[in-house]
Amino acid sequence: MTQTIALAGAGGIGSHIVDAILQDGSYRLIVLSRSTSQTLANRGVAVRAVDYSSIPSLTEALKGVDVVISCVFKLPPDSQVQQNLFLAAEANGVKRFIPSEFGMDVRKFEGGMDFVEFKRRFRQVLFEQDKIEYTCICTSTFMDYILPKNDRKYLGKEYTCPVDFETMNAIIPGDGNNSITLTWADDVGKAIVWLLHDSRPWPKYTYVKGTVTSWNKLLKWGEQATGQKFNVQRISMETLVKNAEEAKADPSNPMKVAMAGMMLFFASDDMMLLPDNEDRSMFEGIDFVDVKNLIFKIYGQKQGTLQ
Repeated sequence: MTQTIALAGAGGIGSHIVDAILQDGSYRLIVLSRSTSQTLANRGVAVRAVDYSSIPSLTEALKGVDVVISCVFKLPPDSQVQQNLFLAAEANGVKRFIPSEFGMDVRKFEGGMDFVEFKRRFRQVLFEQDKIEYTCICTSTFMDYILPKNDRKYLGKEYTCPVDFETMNAIIPGDGNNSITLTWADDVGKAIVWLLHDSRPWPKYTYVKGTVTSWNKLLKWGEQATGQKFNVQRISMETLVKNAEEAKADPSNPMKVAMAGMMLFFASDDMMLLPDNEDRSMFEGIDFVDVKNLIFKIYGQKQGTLQ
């Protein structure tokens, strides 16, 4: 019998997951949305309009669903959306649940930025129950952000990687030598389909890793590919810590607080380097995009290799 997947939040990374599920063709896909979407309907996706503040509304929408994938993100810190979604899933006997994570290694990150506080609170809900299988998917930073903004498939155009290949400007946190993980968003969708097909129990944490590199290597590859030099500004760890502390002292600007925190994380091996999955067979068959190859493909004037 064909399983039914419900995806909440089909923008950004959610759209990449929609593409992967449709391309695989093994599942019936439902998208939960606050409004209808003719674009999705034209692709054969059933769209169910929901009120995320209403558990009865979500319970009705999740009838017949086997797996819920949550990609909700830009929510108030006090949002109960994921808790409501979980209670509705529980009422319908949903078997598996993927929460909205798709970021850093959450084993190491349990707070610090208010705009993802709802994720931390919901992880605790999952950890304290045993009725629905779940996995927290960690991807670190999306590689897609090195693309020209207008060439990005779905991810927001408002964000720029610290190494900006369009303008050849770079703001490097710390010494630039710390290890960072960059993952292609389409590969995240492929990894989720792989997990959907895997009948074995899911691990508590799943790591979807593209390329492990450093900010300084991105600079070098960018200059090799384009034949141009970056205009580089480096911010010391001391300054990054000071900026984060000053931003927190003025909570009236939450975006400033978030960005100061992110820049501090960007300088840390501890936050930007994802571990390997305990099961090394996970994601066999997926050819993850390599960031160096991507840089030369998109920006290359000539091919070269890192010496």
